[in-house]
Amino acid sequence: MDPARRRFLRLSGIAAAGAIAGCSTETETDTPDQGDDGDGADGGSTPTATPTPTGTPTSGGGDAQFDFGGWLSDTSNYDGTTTDMRGNGSVTIDVGAQANGGGFGFAPPAVWVDPGTEVTWEWTGDGGSHNVVAESGGDFRSGDATGEAGTTFSQMFESAGIVTYYCNPHRSMGMKGAVVVGEPDGAGTATPASQSYSFQAASFDAYWYSLYNMSTNIAMSGNGVPFPLNEQMEQLQSQRMPAMLENADVDRPPINNPNLSLASFTEGDPSFTQEPVLEDDTGRPDASTLAWDKSNSSLVVSPSSLGWTHLKGVTWAKNFQNHFDLLPGEMAPKFRAQLLTTLAQVGVNAAVLVGGSRGNGALTHGDSFEFLSEYHPSEGRIVDETRRPHHHSAMLWFLSDLTSLAQNGWFGYVNPRPLIPKEAGADGVFDPPVGIQEITDGVAEATMSLFDASDVASMESTRSVGQMLGAVGYYGPQAGSDEMRSSAVDYANSLADVVDDNLAGNGRVEGGAENQAATQGIVAQGLLWASQLDGVDRADTADDVVGYMLDELWDGDGGTFMSGTDASTYAITARDAGDITGGLNAADAVLGRSGVRDTFATFFNQTFNRGHLQRTERPPSRSENAEHPLPLPPNAGGEFGQAAVYNGEVEYDADADEWSVTDPRFRTAEALYLANQDIWVGNWGGDFYQGRGVPGQSDTPE
Repeated sequence: MDPARRRFLRLSGIAAAGAIAGCSTETETDTPDQGDDGDGADGGSTPTATPTPTGTPTSGGGDAQFDFGGWLSDTSNYDGTTTDMRGNGSVTIDVGAQANGGGFGFAPPAVWVDPGTEVTWEWTGDGGSHNVVAESGGDFRSGDATGEAGTTFSQMFESAGIVTYYCNPHRSMGMKGAVVVGEPDGAGTATPASQSYSFQAASFDAYWYSLYNMSTNIAMSGNGVPFPLNEQMEQLQSQRMPAMLENADVDRPPINNPNLSLASFTEGDPSFTQEPVLEDDTGRPDASTLAWDKSNSSLVVSPSSLGWTHLKGVTWAKNFQNHFDLLPGEMAPKFRAQLLTTLAQVGVNAAVLVGGSRGNGALTHGDSFEFLSEYHPSEGRIVDETRRPHHHSAMLWFLSDLTSLAQNGWFGYVNPRPLIPKEAGADGVFDPPVGIQEITDGVAEATMSLFDASDVASMESTRSVGQMLGAVGYYGPQAGSDEMRSSAVDYANSLADVVDDNLAGNGRVEGGAENQAATQGIVAQGLLWASQLDGVDRADTADDVVGYMLDELWDGDGGTFMSGTDASTYAITARDAGDITGGLNAADAVLGRSGVRDTFATFFNQTFNRGHLQRTERPPSRSENAEHPLPLPPNAGGEFGQAAVYNGEVEYDADADEWSVTDPRFRTAEALYLANQDIWVGNWGGDFYQGRGVPGQSDTPE
């Protein structure tokens, strides 16, 4: 299958989109938009697949001609020949050479080298900011675009094949290149240097699926407490909505009749209840036709369902804010960012504050920041008043990210003042004013006091210890005082000691979830996230833990992870998949383990695509060349189809080599937890989303 599967659609048909994502393919066919889902991209086109290049040299020496499948057809300095540079141990290619109407070329654009050759790209300083990103046949990226002359980036090419690459900001202008490695085979073709479904393909799929799950949940499905809920919120909306639209320079929201949610219900049935209108006469999806049947919903809210949903929204808001100058106006990025920020603030108010007074929040207990487990909003009834570690860690993770947004001047944007101030005592709409910093520190203090490190494992499992480590790692850089930061370090080390106490000699973590790979993944990520704090260093332990997952639990034949070494069927929930994804992301981004990206690509393709953990896809991500295509929403089952969200659980029968969906429910906390892990591991972790989710690197603008 084409490794270029699923590319970010050209948002406005201009080069600005390429400057952000570097994802538009060489040829694109305009198609009617099938609906936005509130997912950050309106209208546009569905890219066609990039043809697979083949090698057809015209002679045994000198410059040759290779068929790159049209890859360089719009590259002005490519004359059809490939410069033969075999016999050189190192080769240099200019970045910013004169081509494509300015300093927007690679020179030479196509080179032929021996296996084992080091290719170095050197910036000329012309044409603005450039970078080098693998398209097919390889897996490399020079980093963020830069215009500094003399910058260099090197890559060693060991395996025979054809590698194509491009410059992110100027791809749509034709700034592309190719490297032919080694001799073509007897048939006159070159073997691709990597698997057909590459990390890049998987990371773009992860991006889209993450987007669909968040947007459906928070703006389309109605599977939550609606905003506005009461007269006070209606007044807030009537005042704030026009101001947001004016500030965003757009006339109307990108979704018609949105089902905005300030707090998501824990479960829902994603089946449409009527014929879905994905594009109405205004060119927008009509969310009133996409709502889920609330009689099949839990109608219950939990800290996890709220926290993971709004964490995803805050991540979007922060990164939109960082790219306002590049994103096309018709995408309404400013409006989306403000709306997501508003919903996050309203959600915090409802869950924690209510009227500005602590102790009256729907999910808090008494005059404290202790979270109840489940609350029925419409009945005003506590369903489960127990305090659970995984709920606290979800809220701490979310509030820490919201605090970083506030502290970096992204809070509230230019119109109306923030609904919750950054700090207590600042101007706010509540009396007395309560700040995000105070709330976050309060939740952190309550969490560390309420759950002794050893209790986290005994109350739930070592899987929850890993998740708590990740949350504390996120909180540390956002702590409001040196004292709280020191407490976070001590707590993280205590949690890590619990991991040590539950380690078998080979890196296996005992006392975890039913899915052993999930336990290994989240514990490894948690250890590495917490190790970003000064005073915590558990990277060696994390390496052992993720090593067990990769060495002992990887089923190479099935292309997925075993739930246990003796299992013949592997049950994988959305949360399990999130834990595994988190572990792989951390192993790649922090430890730099070789082969992790290929493993992730295979795991994702088998589990999410072939296994239908993601139940449907939408046109922007759809590829007719997909190895395991998913149905479009109207064809996903039921009378009218289903939303593009995750199933609750899938199962793989290793003996029969068959996948089945064993839980078709949408479980919000698990799905949105996975959606956050998806976006951190995704290709846009390098091209749009900074930091790969690593604490301290994903919090502030570059």
